[in-house]
This record gives sequence, structure tokens and C-alpha cells, in this order.
Amino acid sequence: MDMKKIFLSMMLALTGLSMQAQGPNPNSANSLPHIKPSNVWLMPTDEELEEWRTLNESFEQEDADLPDNLMKRYEELSENPVLEDLYSGKCSWYCGGEVQRVTASSHLKTQGKFNYLPKNAHDFSHESVWAEGAQGQGIGEWLEYEFAGACPRVTAVKILPGHVKTQAAWEANSRPKYLKMYYLGKPLCILDLQNVRGMQYFDLEKFGPFGYHDANKPVWRLRFEIVDVYPGTKYPDTVISELEFDGIDVH
Repeated sequence: MDMKKIFLSMMLALTGLSMQAQGPNPNSANSLPHIKPSNVWLMPTDEELEEWRTLNESFEQEDADLPDNLMKRYEELSENPVLEDLYSGKCSWYCGGEVQRVTASSHLKTQGKFNYLPKNAHDFSHESVWAEGAQGQGIGEWLEYEFAGACPRVTAVKILPGHVKTQAAWEANSRPKYLKMYYLGKPLCILDLQNVRGMQYFDLEKFGPFGYHDANKPVWRLRFEIVDVYPGTKYPDTVISELEFDGIDVH
């Protein structure tokens, strides 16, 4: 073996020892704990959503007075956990908690009357969405949520992945498969999303709580980065309909 080969062998050996000493890259998706949803609530069917929308519009009209049979049906449809979470107005973490701002690394350009802004992923509507605007499927693109120091602390994340307005829209667009979650700029864990059209609840209490609930503390942030996706059948753009929070310090 000539001196050049001996030198290269020594350098490779030293590099391997150095990597072993440093351990795995803390930013690698493989080195972070993967968290599966503790609960998944499926969307109503397209027919049920259309029926609910029609009844909801009638119900919200001033002095609305639905017949008993329609009111009963409206109440039945509204009991779907996703619709109840988004539209019921029942007391939740949001009785005291508030997101100050939602930003993103990119978003799809407005198309006609439809926009795909980051704020759409936190507007409590299943019909509007954030869609990343990068080339391909948006690997590495992210959503970031900003909270005031006084905000009640967060212990859970609720995600409605994909364009859930209709079954066809959900199938056509890419949905996140893995989201890397960051707290205070540091990678914390990987959220493993199921490939279903529904709300997915991630209990993160063992990592948190996140935040301070202290007016003297600074603004803090949670970031969610696309690591992998379930490909859409028609569009590569990766879409999130809603990403919300649950937590403590409210009651």
C-alpha cells in the first residue's frame, strides 16, 4: 500500500471516530422522538358537510327559527368533533390563549378569490388553507406561531392536514406526513401524521408545557417544518387546513 492510500485510510478512520464521539446530528429527523396522535377525529362526508353548511347558514340568520326536525339534525351534525372544535364556541384553551401572529417560509400565490396565506391555518375554518409556495412538495417549508409571554401555556397541538374542504381536494393536494416541531428555535420532536382526512391531536405534555404565562417574559414561538409528505394525486403543493393549540392556565 503506497503512502497516499495509507494517509486516506487514516483520515477516514479519524473521521469515523470523530462522528462517533459527537453522536447523531441533533437536527436529524431520525434523532428526534416521533410522536403519534393520541386522538384522530374524521371529517364528516361531503354530503354531511353540505347539509351542515346549509343548516348553519339558516341558523345564523337573524331571528332564525328552524323547525324542530331540522334543529335536531343540525345539532347532530354539529356534534362531529371537528365541526364542534372549529365552530361551537365552547370554552377551550382559547378562552385565555391567543396566537399573536402566524408566519411561513412561503405560501402559494392567490388564485382568483382564493388565497393561501399562513393565517388561514389558524382561522378556525375547514375551508381555507395554508399552502406552501416552494417548488415541489415543500420539504423544509414551515409554519411558525408567535405567542406573548403572558399567554397561557401550550401542552398539545391539533392539526387538520391537507385541503379538507372536500374529499376530492384532500386527495388532489399533498398532505404533511412528518412535521418537525421547534420550540424557542430548537428542534423538539417529529409529529407523525396519519394519512386521513381529519383532526389529529398530539399530546405533548411530556415535553412541556411550552411558554411562560408571565407578562414579564418575552415573545416565544413554535415552528412546524415539513419533513415528508403524502403526495397528492394532482398537485404537489403541501396543504394544512388548521393547526391549533390546547393547554393550561385558562381555568
